Amino acid sequence: MSNTGSEKKGTRHKEYAVLLAIAVITFNLFFGSTQSTAFLVLINLMSLVAILYSAFSVVRHADIFAHRLGEPYGSLILSLSVVILEVSLITAVMSSSPGPGADGIDPYATLMRDTLYSLIMLVISGFVGISLLMGGRKFKTQHVNLAGVTQYTTAIIPLVLVVLILPSFLDAQTFSQGQLIFVALLSASLYAVFLIIQTKTHQTLFIYEYEDQDESHHGIPSAHSNLWHGIWLVIHLVSVVAITKVDSGPLEALLSNLNAPKALTGLIVAILIFAPEGLGAIRAVLKNELQRAINMYFGSVLATISLTVPAVVLISLITGHEIILGLPITDVVLLGGLFVLCQATFDSGRTNQVDGVAHLVIFGAYLMLLLGS
Repeated sequence: MSNTGSEKKGTRHKEYAVLLAIAVITFNLFFGSTQSTAFLVLINLMSLVAILYSAFSVVRHADIFAHRLGEPYGSLILSLSVVILEVSLITAVMSSSPGPGADGIDPYATLMRDTLYSLIMLVISGFVGISLLMGGRKFKTQHVNLAGVTQYTTAIIPLVLVVLILPSFLDAQTFSQGQLIFVALLSASLYAVFLIIQTKTHQTLFIYEYEDQDESHHGIPSAHSNLWHGIWLVIHLVSVVAITKVDSGPLEALLSNLNAPKALTGLIVAILIFAPEGLGAIRAVLKNELQRAINMYFGSVLATISLTVPAVVLISLITGHEIILGLPITDVVLLGGLFVLCQATFDSGRTNQVDGVAHLVIFGAYLMLLLGS
C-alpha cells in the first residue's frame, strides 16, 4: 500500500518545460536579431531559464533510471545524459557559425576546447570542491572507494593529455584531419574499454558500501514505465538543442557588445550542461553518499571528453569548421596542478573540508585567469 501511495505522489511532475521552450523559441525567432544590449540580456536570461528547466527535466527522468538500476549503471546514465546535452549544445552553436570571418578566423574554432576545459575545471575543481567542503562540514569525514577514483583519473589523464595539452605544443595548436580522426578513435576506444570494467568486470570498484545505506533500488516514485520516461527525456533534450540553436546569435551579439572573453562561451555551455546533475550530486553528498557523487562527477568528465571529441570531429569534417584544441600554457599548468591535487585528495579514501577548500582555490584561479583575459 505504501508503495502505491508513493508512486501516485510521483506523478505530480508536469512537463511544463516543453511549453516554456516553445514560448522562448518563438520569442527568439521574432526578436533575436535586435542589437540592444538590454534586450539581448532579457532574451538570453529567458533562454537560460528555459534551457535549465529542460536540462533539469532531462536529469529528473535520467535520475529515475539511475535509482531503479542502482550503481554503477545509475551514474552512467546520468553521465551519458550530460554528454548528449554537451554534444547537442556544441553542435547547435557550431552549425550556426557562418565560418571564418574577414580575418580568416572561425569564431567557434575553440568552442569544443573551451567547453571541455571549462567542464573539467567546473566539475573537478568547482563542484567537487563545494561537495567536499559541504560534506566535511556536515559529516567531518567522508569515504570513497579509492580504486574507483583511480580508475577514473587513469582514463581521464591520457585523454586530457592527448586532446587538450599535446596540441598546445604544435604550430597550428591542433591536429591534421587524419590525426583528428585517429584521436577520435582513441577517445571512443578508451571509453568502450572503461565501460566494460565499470559495468561488467570490475563493478565493485565504483561502489562504496555504507553501513547505514539502503540497498534497495526501487527508484524515485513514479507510476510511469521506463519507456514513458525515456520518451520525455528525449523530448527535453530536443528542447535544449532547439533553444540553444535559436539563442546562439543573441548570445554571440551580447558577448560582443560586452567585450566578454571568447572563452566565456565555453564556461556558459559547461554550466548549462552540468548544473542540474551537479546539484543532484551535491544532494547525494549531503546524504553521505560521496561515492555516488564522485561517480557522477568523474564519470561525466570522462564520458564528455571521450564521446564529445569523436562527435565534434565528425561534425567538423562534414561542415568544414576548423577545430583548435591546444590550451594556453597557463591553462595547461592549472590542469596539471588539478590532477596532482586529485591524487592527494583521494589518496587515503577519506576527505574533509580542507580538501574541498583546496579544490576551490584552483577553481578561483581558473576564474581569475578567465575573466582577466
